[in-house]
Amino acid sequence: MVYALALLAALLVGAGYLFGLRKRSIREEKLLTAVEERDDRLLLAENELLRHTAVDPATGLHTSQHFQEFLEREWRRAARQRQSVSVIMIEVDHFPAYKDRQGQTEGEACLRAIASAVKPLIHRPGDVIATYGGAGKFGVVLGSTDGTGAMVLAERLRTTIENLKRPNPASPTTPLFTASLGVATRVPDREGAWQDIALIASAERALAQACEAGRNTVTLDTHDPVGRP
Repeated sequence: MVYALALLAALLVGAGYLFGLRKRSIREEKLLTAVEERDDRLLLAENELLRHTAVDPATGLHTSQHFQEFLEREWRRAARQRQSVSVIMIEVDHFPAYKDRQGQTEGEACLRAIASAVKPLIHRPGDVIATYGGAGKFGVVLGSTDGTGAMVLAERLRTTIENLKRPNPASPTTPLFTASLGVATRVPDREGAWQDIALIASAERALAQACEAGRNTVTLDTHDPVGRP
């Protein structure tokens, strides 16, 4: 009887210990979640602040350095939340030839008009559009956006530029300004390293495919499955 009572007491003590461990584990999980949510809110606030700084005076868009910094912040936030990040690379078709023919002033006026038209489409705290990759080229970061969503926005950007109906006498394919766009998407690995080069390279590869396909089109990079790291 005494042995049975001792065994029961030991079981109760053990159960109490395990229950305490479980409660502590739950508390730690809640604390970790709260910390991650706080960090995400801070990153969103920092991203929103960054959206209003580092502006390229020629176009009114952000600079390429800002693009890189913004993408890294959004990448890290998406890694914690296991969400997609998409990048769109935009190239104004035959812009170098236009600038050579019409001059620097007209070239800058053209880019300002295009930038003013597309900028309102990029308005969420986790999104940004910037000059990137040379004259007539832009980059877009889309937080919490998969390949399908990014393709929809890219097509809107393409049609917005085309619908400006701005003449491009240097274009051998169409009398108006158009743009080619490349799209790439990833879900960042929570434990992985910062992989901006791979994501940007994917979008640029898709852009090259869009140009090779005749320009004025949108292409999604298919070398990596959409929605996977």
